[in-house]
Amino acid sequence: MSRVRTILAGLPDADDVLRRLADVIQVPSGCRRRGCRTQGLCQGGFGPPCFLENRKRFSDAVLEEMAEHRQHWIDQRARIETLLRR
Repeated sequence: MSRVRTILAGLPDADDVLRRLADVIQVPSGCRRRGCRTQGLCQGGFGPPCFLENRKRFSDAVLEEMAEHRQHWIDQRARIETLLRR
């Protein structure tokens, strides 16, 4: 990989950030895309589509629900860590 590509690879991409946020706030379970629902993870794309269709869901999650989402993922990590230590 060239030096330029290496530097550019570290820059954030808005679609990727929204895809990861969709995963954090658990949007894929209700996504119109079958791949997202099946995997339980946002498959991304321009927007991603779930963000373009329901921007309010994203803003509500960040403004009002982040403490709950944060706790959910703390609990998930603790469960996984427990399982992996067995």
